[in-house]
Amino acid sequence: MAAFAQASFTGAGQTTELDCGGESASITGAGNQVHISGDCRLVTIEGADNRVHLSMAKGGTIRVTGASNEIHWSTPDGSRPRIQITGADNRISPMK
Repeated sequence: MAAFAQASFTGAGQTTELDCGGESASITGAGNQVHISGDCRLVTIEGADNRVHLSMAKGGTIRVTGASNEIHWSTPDGSRPRIQITGADNRISPMK
């Protein structure tokens, strides 16, 4: 299920796509698979066991609160976004 032009998602065990349109996006829940496009300035992820692929703007920020989330990011120029983590066993890495 695609949800373009939407900047937030709340759920459990779902798969979705978001487009932050160069602004911010938020994900709340557990066990979700989310793909976010749109060169986000800020992405906030709260919950556990989420799998997130996201497109970040240069100088953007990823904030993660929770446990066992797996986040893969990309930026237009390959620069690393600012990363803020609260919780255990969260994995954040660039897309390959």
